[in-house]
Amino acid sequence: MSAAVPAGTAVGVSAELLDHLRAAALLQNAVADAVRDSDLTLDRWRCLAQVGQRPGASMSDLTEALVMAPATASRAVDALVDRGFLYRGLDPADRRRVVLRVTGEGRQVLADCEHRLPVVTGR
Repeated sequence: MSAAVPAGTAVGVSAELLDHLRAAALLQNAVADAVRDSDLTLDRWRCLAQVGQRPGASMSDLTEALVMAPATASRAVDALVDRGFLYRGLDPADRRRVVLRVTGEGRQVLADCEHRLPVVTGR
């Protein structure tokens, strides 16, 4: 059994870590607000923007880069393909590998969102 910690006593959580987590949450909320007018969810926007940065990415590339559960990424990509924002096709170099590319309409949605996104400067 562990000993009780008196009220008001600091525990071993870094204040810097808490500050980073707060900043990340604030940034996530700001991005979600910025993309809301485009009728995208935050997860869909993240997937679309990542594929825009890395054309030809596979689903595993996407989930790794975004630290996103495969099921979440798959649902987001399916919705983006259905809306005509992403194209899903076979890699010409390895026809067993499915790759993603942003369509012209998807590029337009990204461009429309860009001016509403928060500006983040260096560390």
